[in-house]
Amino acid sequence: MSNYRAKLERAKAEGQRQADAWNAAHPVGTRVIAYPSVRPEYDANLAANTRLVTTTRTPAWILGHGEPVVSVHGYAGGITLEHIDIDHDSPLLGGELLAHVLTEATYGRIDRWLDDIGIFAKGYWQEVDGKLITTGLRIGEKPGHVVAKFGDTIIWHGDRSFSVRQSEVAAS
Repeated sequence: MSNYRAKLERAKAEGQRQADAWNAAHPVGTRVIAYPSVRPEYDANLAANTRLVTTTRTPAWILGHGEPVVSVHGYAGGITLEHIDIDHDSPLLGGELLAHVLTEATYGRIDRWLDDIGIFAKGYWQEVDGKLITTGLRIGEKPGHVVAKFGDTIIWHGDRSFSVRQSEVAAS
């Protein structure tokens, strides 16, 4: 066996061991915080803009080179287990799959994600100091739509409906 082949087989065995350990400890539906792009300790701004508060949708598995990954709600494909944290303080409750905090920085990503899953969304505008500005996002068709303002948490439910939890600042 070539040195490359032996190294690859060791990487696959270690990756499978990690995936098996993950699966034994964390069933599908586990609440997690996922960082698809980069962990916050390496790039806090990028991590904040791509951070997903979500649940797992598959067991972990390994890629061809042995990297253990898991799929989560709100993201297509697998995310390396190194970019997954267990969410012990989750805003998610029973039956909720995904939570996004709407900010000016996450607005575009969340709007694109809603488009990708076939949910109508458009900017929510209000007059502030005599100027019409975007202050949030309207999600869904009228009637029955919800409005999330910057700072609010958008919750996606298993039945494909949405709700909004007001930010602590807005609620006070």
